[in-house]
Amino acid sequence: MIGLVALIFLPVIAMVAVFTKPAGPDLFDLTPVTQHSDEYPILAWPELERGKHSLSAGGISSGTMIRALGYMMDGEQPIRDGASVRSFVLLPDAGTFVHPAHRFGDQMIEVQLTAGDTIRFSERSLVWAWGTLRMLPGDPLGPKPLNILENARAQPTNTADIRAYFK
Repeated sequence: MIGLVALIFLPVIAMVAVFTKPAGPDLFDLTPVTQHSDEYPILAWPELERGKHSLSAGGISSGTMIRALGYMMDGEQPIRDGASVRSFVLLPDAGTFVHPAHRFGDQMIEVQLTAGDTIRFSERSLVWAWGTLRMLPGDPLGPKPLNILENARAQPTNTADIRAYFK
């Protein structure tokens, strides 16, 4: 009887473990150990938090050149993995299949790559993006990104960069 119960529940337990495992660590609470990378200030995600309708965040203002480490996600329109894209949304948390990443307006960056550049879309993958940060007015808790990284470049990376650049 115990063997039959184990045979039934082991696959269920394995599925729960796989679907609830985060794609990567939450970057929101991490602090950069170095201030710059390739002459760009490294973004600490809490610096983007702002009060309702404010156009300035912590220590960052619109027009600042930054470098941000985050997770690649689709925006308003779904994007299929493997598609070449010119823009995507960057989030500090990848979420899980069971619990999607939180999408707050002031904690999302719409990355718009420079003209002619594309990147292969891979949902929840870790990427570096750098360019000029533009801040938009709006509801910080709303569903639309209030930050745009213009004329950006982006490259996939791995979790080793989290340990190398953040604590």
